[in-house]
Amino acid sequence: MVQTVKNVEFNSSSPAEIMEATYKAIENFQIRAFFEAKEDILKHGKFSEEEFYEILDAMIDAETERKIVLNRLIGQEPLFLEEIAALIQNFPPENVIRDVIYLKEQGYVDELVEVKTHTEIKKIKGEEKEVEVKEYFYRYQAKTLPEDFKEHFFEPVSIVYESGACCNCGCCSSICPLDAITVTADTLEIDEKTCIKCGLCFSTCPRSFSIEQVYNAIKKLDKKLKFSEKMGGYIETYTASTKVEEIKKVRQDGGIVTTLLQYLLENDLVDAIIAVRHSKEPWKPEPVIVTEVKDLYKTAGTKYANSPSLTIIDKAREYPRIAVVGVPCMMKAIYKASLFLNGFSFLKNIKYTIGLFCMESFSYENTKKLIKEKFEKDINELTKMNIDKGKFIINLKSGEELAVPLKEVQSYARDTCHYCEDLTSDYADISVGSIGSQAGFSSVVIRSEAALKVFKGAIKAGLIEAKNLAEVKPGQFLVEKIASTKRTKCKPVQLAPSK
Repeated sequence: MVQTVKNVEFNSSSPAEIMEATYKAIENFQIRAFFEAKEDILKHGKFSEEEFYEILDAMIDAETERKIVLNRLIGQEPLFLEEIAALIQNFPPENVIRDVIYLKEQGYVDELVEVKTHTEIKKIKGEEKEVEVKEYFYRYQAKTLPEDFKEHFFEPVSIVYESGACCNCGCCSSICPLDAITVTADTLEIDEKTCIKCGLCFSTCPRSFSIEQVYNAIKKLDKKLKFSEKMGGYIETYTASTKVEEIKKVRQDGGIVTTLLQYLLENDLVDAIIAVRHSKEPWKPEPVIVTEVKDLYKTAGTKYANSPSLTIIDKAREYPRIAVVGVPCMMKAIYKASLFLNGFSFLKNIKYTIGLFCMESFSYENTKKLIKEKFEKDINELTKMNIDKGKFIINLKSGEELAVPLKEVQSYARDTCHYCEDLTSDYADISVGSIGSQAGFSSVVIRSEAALKVFKGAIKAGLIEAKNLAEVKPGQFLVEKIASTKRTKCKPVQLAPSK
């Protein structure tokens, strides 16, 4: 479940400190931009006046809290995030951790990175070798600011798109109070005349600034979680397969995602689900809101072309409780928005997030091109695409199965995927993929107590068969190995200077 931070309580701060912090907070450019555009925002109609002030109040509360955190940091030596959270006890530790990273992006705090190197014995291709391992340590310290200091201005997300790093998840378009951003599977456009330069889109973009240290520090606060540097925090890992006959007919691997979604709907745990289905063009996915099980089966199976699923999260606001299915960049966007944009009502109704394992995806045009060039087939002939054991596999309506080495199709992948370090959807509540499990099964990573309750509920209801991932081969070892490879190959995002 996405843990949206509650409204800030300032009981442990003095009235004078709160007043001074609030006075500084309202000078924040995001708050000023949002407030000054009130008339345009209300006229546009995306938010009611009540919703407008709910968002504004949440922005002011969050910025006031940040100013108090900054005040407590001034004069301190460089500290780890967990040390800062223990030092500043006015607010919940996850709030403080979140605030420090945001203050860094605003220009108030320095991130100091220390690298330590040691050697370890590792087995490489069956042979033990001594390898050099680097460890990174992150400490944070309030900057000494010059008199003419100006808080960093958050550019609209066009800066991310122009840098080639945009993943086209679509979250920014849902967040924009004036719908000035249009996102498709391959493009992003901003109406400059409509944009109010509030920077809210930048705050939620999974590629704008890193929240890796926030995630690591917050997850390590939860002592119920195990933690892997390669696949994030989790409670348990399983290999599982659906027992629902109708889902077996349409599943990709174990059919677990569709089965869990069916369980959520049938047990009145959610009112709607955001997923993807085939559009009118074969194998071109489109985001969809599903409210009935009969429509759920149309979303089953993997579509390797990108879909901007988060463009419709604001359209699902009428539903009190929803689940969202998506790839790692989408899960990160939702997590990031829940950290920094907690005044948005349509983020609060996201009760469960189910993330898919993803190494990379393709544009729709490149998907068609891949099928034509590598298999000499038309995409209309396909019944299934899959990646397994280092091969890209297609199944045809004729019953034929064809495969090519995975390395031969990697050049068709979207360039933006090379900026993603996350294989296993670390930021989701439940992560599902084929890696590590046998044919007909899926690997499942449970990352929250709420997710574990759902998973066990589906087992008890007779919808799923499961056992620990440690009981099968290649199991979690392979998941972590490939996850580590993706992290190692990930390219750093270099945002283009504003025009």
